[in-house]
Amino acid sequence: MHPSNHLEELLNVVDRLTRVHKSEVLVEDEGKEQRVTMLHDALIVQLRMAVHSSLGSTVQGAGLASERNVIDADALEHYEAIRGQAVKLFKEVTDAKPFASPESNLRHWYIEFKNQVNARKVSAEIMAAKLRKLNAMAYAIESKLSPPTALEITAPCPRCGATHGNDEQGVYRRAILVESRIVEYRSLDHTKARCIACSATWLHGRGMRQLRYEIDQSEELRHADNENAESIEQMFENCGTIEVRSISLPKIERH
Repeated sequence: MHPSNHLEELLNVVDRLTRVHKSEVLVEDEGKEQRVTMLHDALIVQLRMAVHSSLGSTVQGAGLASERNVIDADALEHYEAIRGQAVKLFKEVTDAKPFASPESNLRHWYIEFKNQVNARKVSAEIMAAKLRKLNAMAYAIESKLSPPTALEITAPCPRCGATHGNDEQGVYRRAILVESRIVEYRSLDHTKARCIACSATWLHGRGMRQLRYEIDQSEELRHADNENAESIEQMFENCGTIEVRSISLPKIERH
């Protein structure tokens, strides 16, 4: 992939993490579907807001203890992890003191990282690794704020052939798991499939089409092997019983 494409993808993810961003969804109105643009707060901002969930708190802070603000410990753990990753990225490109907010650290990192890319100081492998890291950060926040729908593919993994395996929680299930937000976004853009046996991963709409192609190819090969085996068995059946005959060799006389 050309470096400019990687930079564009990096910026898109950084924008989703640090700025108000847009998404388009299909909604049905009087039987007709239309595309509507929605505005979303930065993912990091949404996560920070989720850390403190208000349960009936008042301006004066009065009320029962059960009605006061509580901390979402899981959201706090996610936020601290994102904040730490943002600081680490910031320190990779500058010796300056990190900013207080992870949003500022990420945006400053992108500016400096882009300059290094343009100066040809960054390899394609490093760029791809940074893109995976940022996508993982965004995916972790989205999974916390809006857990995806989990699906299981009944076909075996086309890469390793496994049909079942144990997931991260030790649950024995089918090998290929799909995490989808197709109901929310009406598209496959936020879909991820992964084999829990070999960790093969397919991302977004292109990845889902690739997975479907690989499964189809694997099934065609399996069917072809089965047909060949059946044809061999049929050949022996048509020939009837194979008799083993003994052959007597003439005796050799010794003089």
